[in-house]
Amino acid sequence: MTQAGWRQEDGALVRDLRFRDFDAAFRFVGLVARGAVDYQRRPDMTISEFNHVRLSISNLNHAGITHAELRLAAKVDAIVEWSFPAVPPRA
Repeated sequence: MTQAGWRQEDGALVRDLRFRDFDAAFRFVGLVARGAVDYQRRPDMTISEFNHVRLSISNLNHAGITHAELRLAAKVDAIVEWSFPAVPPRA
C-alpha cells in the first residue's frame, strides 16, 4: 500500500514534486536529507527543470518496502505540508 502522492516503482516508493523555484526545491532536498538520517535511509533525490524534485525511497537490505520507508515517506509529506506552499503538478 502506498501513501497519497506516492507510487511504487521497481521496489521503491517514488514521488514527484514541483516547487515555486530552484531555491525552494534545493531547500526541500536538504530537509529530506536531514530527516532521512533518522530512518537510516538514503533516498535518491533529483532536481530537474529547476523546480521539479523526484524522490525514490528504497531499502537495498530487505525485499520490498518496509515500515522505515513508509515512515520516511510520511516525514516527507509533513515537510511538504508544513514548509512549502502548494504548487500544482505539471500537466
